[in-house]
Amino acid sequence: MANKTLRRPLSLSARLTAFISLATVAAFAIFTWIMIHSVENHFAEQDVDDLRQLSSGLRTILSQENESQSTRLQQLINARENHRNSYIYLGDAQNQPLYQSPDGPDLRQVLSSVTFNAAGDIGDVIVWQDPQVTNMPHDVMRRASYRIVALAIDTRVDGKPTRYNLLLALSIDFHLHYIQALKDNLIMTAIAISAAIVLMILFIVYQGHAPIRQVSRKIQGITSENLSSRLSPQQVPIELAQLVISFNQMIERIEDVFTRQSHFSADIAHEMRTPITNLVTQTEIALSQPRSAKEYEDVLYSNLEEFSRMAKMVSDMLFLSQADNNLLIPERVTLYLSEEVGKVFDFFEAWAEERQVSLQCFGQNVAISGDALMLRRAISNLLSNAIRYTPAGMAVSVRITDLSDHIQLIVENPGSAIDSAHLDRLFDRFYRVDPSRQRKGEGSGIGLAIVKSIIQAHRGTITVTSDAQVTRFIIALPKA
Repeated sequence: MANKTLRRPLSLSARLTAFISLATVAAFAIFTWIMIHSVENHFAEQDVDDLRQLSSGLRTILSQENESQSTRLQQLINARENHRNSYIYLGDAQNQPLYQSPDGPDLRQVLSSVTFNAAGDIGDVIVWQDPQVTNMPHDVMRRASYRIVALAIDTRVDGKPTRYNLLLALSIDFHLHYIQALKDNLIMTAIAISAAIVLMILFIVYQGHAPIRQVSRKIQGITSENLSSRLSPQQVPIELAQLVISFNQMIERIEDVFTRQSHFSADIAHEMRTPITNLVTQTEIALSQPRSAKEYEDVLYSNLEEFSRMAKMVSDMLFLSQADNNLLIPERVTLYLSEEVGKVFDFFEAWAEERQVSLQCFGQNVAISGDALMLRRAISNLLSNAIRYTPAGMAVSVRITDLSDHIQLIVENPGSAIDSAHLDRLFDRFYRVDPSRQRKGEGSGIGLAIVKSIIQAHRGTITVTSDAQVTRFIIALPKA
């Protein structure tokens, strides 16, 4: 299947302009509909009032029993002349025409579609369009429209019961013409105002997005040479404040990575230079003059020690490289922490006795899921540091606690307090609290970085605290 081309989402300006424009057009459309509907209702009510008034007068005229039919018809004609745009059709009970306005439409066409109402008030009001096309004002050819009511009037003529069927038609062409003109004017006005509003919205949106463009320009000015630059959340609108804060946090992480990477080569060179210098120096001295087999053997043992140290350093760096690339996948088996700590104690027991430091383990033998070799390595690195900095005659303690949501393992040792300025950087690679104490058997400076990588690979956390009495490394691991 061919890959579909991804379409770029609409810009924020286009979206805001479209949404606001649609809302504006919808508002004008609703206003126009309400206005036209209101005018139509007004004219309809006015027409009904006129028809009611005219029908009342004509009913009175036609109901006069003492008048002859000819007199009634004459009065009917006179009454109709007082109402412009009104037309009459008068028929008998069989709808035989008695009178029809000569200047009006042929209302006999409506007889089949109306019901004559004999009640006191007018009945249904219908709108009828004359099918005959007429020449209206302004040379417009159109069909005339009328509003019509039908009345049945019971009376007596010459003493005989008689029923008149009366149709009253009122021309509504003027009203319809006015409403159509109003529609056209409102539509043209709405289009013009909508167009003006769209242009205003475009300008307002452009100005409203000025802070975004300013932030974008500042971001474009940040390079690897000025990663210390930060954006001020107080100088941007509140909607962008969180974005600026997140960007600053990202830049801070990137700066930290760049700083560590920039120092990495120097740290590696510094760490490798000493053993290489030792190897070169010892070899040059050995070759400067003839030596005995025992002297050559001592040089080789010394070189072997330096080679072992370099090999361990390279191995540790490969281990950390795997951790950085999420390739450090621990084997998951059920382990008992007290047993694993005991195995590490057995390994360090001789060295601890040599330094007159005792090892103690407290707590329950709780189970966790993890990699035995990796966890032993992490505990070993912590114990190695703890034994190295514990005064003679004192003890290093390991405490295991089963908490409600995790397992806690604490490695603590007495000794000098670590300044708080160093605590956050203890787990950095090649970082030492006292740089002058390098290359005196205390390791390469990446042991705690390895510990942190191992704990994180087990979905745990590690923190450190230090005061005048004791230094504690606190590990939290998920339960098995």
